[in-house]
Amino acid sequence: MKKIKVALLGCGDRGCIYADYSLRNPDDMEIVAVVDNVPLKKETARVRYSLPESMAFDSVEDFIKAGVVCDIVIDATMDRAHYPTAMALLNAKYNVLLEKPVCPTKEELLDIQKAAHDNGCKVIVCHVLRYTPFYSAVKKVLAEGRIGRVRSLMLTEHVGMAHFIDSFVRGKWNNEEECGSGLLLAKCCHDMDLICWLNNETRPKFVTSMGFRENFTLDKAPEGATALCFDCPHEKTCNYSAVKIHLDRDTMPFQTWAGIGKPIDTITREEKIEYMKRSAYGKCAYNTGGDIVDNQNVIVAFENGAMGTLNLVGACAKAERFLHIVGTNGEIEGVFEHNEFTLRVFTREGRRYFYDTETVDTKEGAENGKHGGGDNEIMKHLVEYLRTGVPSLSLTSIDDSIEGHLCVYAAETARKEGRTVDLAEFRA
Repeated sequence: MKKIKVALLGCGDRGCIYADYSLRNPDDMEIVAVVDNVPLKKETARVRYSLPESMAFDSVEDFIKAGVVCDIVIDATMDRAHYPTAMALLNAKYNVLLEKPVCPTKEELLDIQKAAHDNGCKVIVCHVLRYTPFYSAVKKVLAEGRIGRVRSLMLTEHVGMAHFIDSFVRGKWNNEEECGSGLLLAKCCHDMDLICWLNNETRPKFVTSMGFRENFTLDKAPEGATALCFDCPHEKTCNYSAVKIHLDRDTMPFQTWAGIGKPIDTITREEKIEYMKRSAYGKCAYNTGGDIVDNQNVIVAFENGAMGTLNLVGACAKAERFLHIVGTNGEIEGVFEHNEFTLRVFTREGRRYFYDTETVDTKEGAENGKHGGGDNEIMKHLVEYLRTGVPSLSLTSIDDSIEGHLCVYAAETARKEGRTVDLAEFRA
């Protein structure tokens, strides 16, 4: 079987997670080049994937100029860099595995779609939840028609407290203008994609949304709270203590300490403390200056009359994604983190209408890497697709993948303008 040759653009946490598939499956995939404008990340990745110095580049322009031959490029750059890097790669005729979110705006998204078509290139978006055993099994049930036509999809994402604080309150996604996207795009384009992909027999027609930053505001801070957690009288009791979350628990070290510019295992506690005192990671959670919403709901109406809803809440005690799909012949209900769902199908046996119940276990493979196994499975599906040209149920073209993103942009327009958005007009 052909070994797939891959280049890695953006050698941070996400990029290396995808590229590491080559280390576990060396007969299937090989990293042939790395690109990063941060010398430490570039060199670390070069050594990690056993590459000569000539195959480590500082920019996408240098990479393209070198004429590196590969089957696909993993673009795992920061959100705002996706558009210029993806456009450069597509115009140079490279296929692209593009980290989500694709880009911050509708116009850039449609440009990327057009460039993919114009250049005859494949663009696969890293909506990794599609590839997990849980959601891929749900999709299979729907594709087999076991619950009939989909009438309603209800999804929730309750973002765990530590993750939400590290990324969206103190982290680099806490300000919409600076990071280029709101919470719905940065965190929940996965979930909006699921709503559209699970029901992609039709297209979304109308979108509306409401959302607020209702918790992490200065007026919610306890009386006497200080700007930094280190000298705050509430530090020992506050749920959002920077000392507890970032220093003691070290919740997301690859993200929290990236600004120090040293390998994580070489950073001392003293260096972390000094860094926290001069960065957002030491600030009071109620006083970080961020504007990302922490509570939002979205409603999507489809062309065939089906309805989809997403309930998004940040900083919950328990991180959880819940799913309930109602069809004309039954329903599916489950929790992603439980790795099983209940399938109910109507039956006419007996004296009254009722339903048969089946529990579908999806635990096998779910712990194989992050995102419930999705990070590993997307690479497995990608390799097979590049070898055979036959896509799986999970892997679709950019034409399908843009639907969830368009709903995100429309939802943010709806939220900010207090109206319902017509997708046909919005696309145009």
